[in-house]
Amino acid sequence: MRIKPLPLQDVTIGGSFWNRYMDLVRQEVIPYQWEALNDRVTDAAPSGCIKNFEIAAGKRQGDFYGMCFQDSDLYKWLECVAYSLAIYPDAELEKLADIAIELIGAAQSPDGYINTYYTIKEPQGRWTNLQHGHELYCAGHLIEAAVAYHEATNKTAFLDIATRFADYIDSVFGLDKGKMNGYPGHQEIELALFKLYETTGEKRYLNLAAYFINERGKSPHYFDVEESKTEYKEIFPELTHFGRDYYQAQIPPVEQRTATGHSVRATYMYAAMADLAVELSDKALATACDALYDDITTKQMYITGAIGSAAAGERFTSAYDLPNDLVYGETCASVGLMMFCRRMNILRGKADYADTMELALYNTVLAGMSLTGKEFFYVNPLEVEPKKIPLNPNYKHVKPERPKWFDCACCPSNLARTVMGLGLYAYGSTDTGLYVNLYCQGEARDGKRQVEVTTAYPFGDTATLTVHGGEYSLYLRNPQYAPVKTLTIDGKPEAIQTENGYIVLNRNFQGNKIELTFDMTPGYVYCAGELQYNTGKAAVMSGPIVYCAEEVDNGPLLSGYVLDDNQPISRADMPRELSLAGISALAAPAYRYEHNTGDLYSKEKPGLQPCNVRLIPYFLWANRGVNEMRVFMHTLQQS
Repeated sequence: MRIKPLPLQDVTIGGSFWNRYMDLVRQEVIPYQWEALNDRVTDAAPSGCIKNFEIAAGKRQGDFYGMCFQDSDLYKWLECVAYSLAIYPDAELEKLADIAIELIGAAQSPDGYINTYYTIKEPQGRWTNLQHGHELYCAGHLIEAAVAYHEATNKTAFLDIATRFADYIDSVFGLDKGKMNGYPGHQEIELALFKLYETTGEKRYLNLAAYFINERGKSPHYFDVEESKTEYKEIFPELTHFGRDYYQAQIPPVEQRTATGHSVRATYMYAAMADLAVELSDKALATACDALYDDITTKQMYITGAIGSAAAGERFTSAYDLPNDLVYGETCASVGLMMFCRRMNILRGKADYADTMELALYNTVLAGMSLTGKEFFYVNPLEVEPKKIPLNPNYKHVKPERPKWFDCACCPSNLARTVMGLGLYAYGSTDTGLYVNLYCQGEARDGKRQVEVTTAYPFGDTATLTVHGGEYSLYLRNPQYAPVKTLTIDGKPEAIQTENGYIVLNRNFQGNKIELTFDMTPGYVYCAGELQYNTGKAAVMSGPIVYCAEEVDNGPLLSGYVLDDNQPISRADMPRELSLAGISALAAPAYRYEHNTGDLYSKEKPGLQPCNVRLIPYFLWANRGVNEMRVFMHTLQQS
C-alpha cells in the first residue's frame, strides 16, 4: 500500500525549537523576501523579480534584470506562503499573495506561456535553448506553487494559470508528429507535473512527466541537435565545456547508477523518478533510484547532509571527493536531497531515507539561514579560514558570513518553503498504518487516527506519543543516529523490534501513551580510509546534530586542536548569543599545539597543552561575526 504524506492542515509542528523557526519564517522571512523581490532591502543584491513581471505584464517599461530563471524566486516564495496559510490562516498575507498571482496572470501570454526572460528579452527565442534557458524549470516551480496555493486556500485562479501553462507545454513537447522531442537542462518540471496530476487527476500531466524522464539521454542527444540550429543562442558560456553527465543526460535515467553533474538538477530528477516508479509500478526506475541513493549516501555525501562538492558546476565529482574547505554543498541541493528521500520513503517504506532527510534538515538546510532570518548561505563549507578567502580565487564561492541576498537567489526561498512545509516530511499514512518519520513536537491527524507528540528531540532524549484512533499499525522510526533505548506503552516496558528501520506497533489505540528514550550520547565520527581529506580526524555528533568549533569560542588556528577521542564529551552551556531553548553546546577534551616561534619554518618542536574545545551545532555557525570554523578536527586515536 502506498504511503502518502498527510496534508499540512492535518499536521501541527511546534515546541520551543520549531515554533521559533516557524514563527521566524512566517513573521520575518516571508516579509523580508517579499521586500527583496521588490528590491527594497538596503545593501542587498537586487532581485528585479517583481519588476520583470510588471514589465512582462505591460505595467511598466524597462529591460529584463537578473538570471534567466529569476521568475522561480517568486514562485518558491508563493509556495512558502501557501504552506504558511495552510497552517496559519492570514487574510493580509493571502491578499498579498493574490496580488502576486494576479501579476503572474497578467504576464501570461494568450497561449498560456509564462517566462519574463523570454517575454521581455528574447520574444522569438522560446524553447530554442532548453539546455540553459530554464523555461521548464521555472514552469515547474510555478506549478508547484499553484498546487500548494490551491490546497491551502481552495482558490483556483493560480491553479488555472498553471494548468493553462501545462496544457501549452503538453502541446509543444512529446513524441507525436509536429512536437518537440526535447527535455529540460534543469529538471523540475517532472516532479511538478506529477503534483499537478495528483491534484487534477489529469493523466496527460503524468504522461508528460514520464516523457521528460524517459526521453532524456537518448541518442541522438537533443542538446546536440539544439546546438546545431541557427536560432540557438548561448546563455551560460561557462557551462559549454561540461559533458552531458552535467545534466544527467549522458544515458537514460533508468540506466543511471552513479550521481553525476549539477547536484540540484540531479536530486530534482531523482525525486521525479521515484514518484513515477511508485505511480507506474516501474521496477526499472525503482532500481535506478535505489542505486543513485546508495551512491550519494555512501560515497558522495558530507556528514552534514550536504552534496555537490565542486564549485565549478555546483556538482558531484567522484566517490570520496569531499574536501572540507572547498566544498560547495549548495543549500538547494540538500533541499533536493530531502525531496528525493521523502519519495524514496514512499517507494520503499524504509526508515533509512528519513534518517538522511533528518540529517540534511538539521544541519545543512537550517545552516542556510541566520537566526534573524535575513541572511542566507548558498554554500555550506565544513571548514573556513576567513583570511584565506579574499585573495585566493579557489575560495571565491565560500562566504564566512551569510549575505542578505544573492544575484542567484534560489536558496533563500527554497529553504523557507522547506521549513514551512515540514509537516509534509514528518508523517506518512496508508490505509492501515501511520508513519512517524520526524520526531517534532505537535500533532498529526489522519481521519480518526491521531498522534500527539511531546518531545525536544533531537536536542532532548525522550518523546511521549499519545495515540488514538482504534485498530491500526503505528510505525515509529528508530533513528540511525539516536537509536531508541527504551520503549514503554502505558508504563509497561516493551521489546524493541524493528522492521525496515521502524518499530511497528499493531494494536487498538485508545489514548495509549508511548514513551521513548533515545541514545543521544555525544560521540566521535570517523571517515572511511578512502576519504583522505579526513585521515586522522573526527567530527562530533549528538543524535543527528553535527557540531563544529568556532574561533570566537576557542581562539584562532583551530587546526592546532587535537581531540582526545579516548575521553567522553560533556554537555556545556551555549554561548548567550546562540541560546535556543533546550540546546546545549559540547565540551570535548583536547590538546592544543603551542607554537613557540613566529618563523615560517622551524626545527623547534611545538608544545601540546591539554584543554577543552567548545563545540556548537553546525547549523548555528556564523551568527557571531566573521571567524574560523571547523567540523573535522585531528584526533589522538590512541588505543
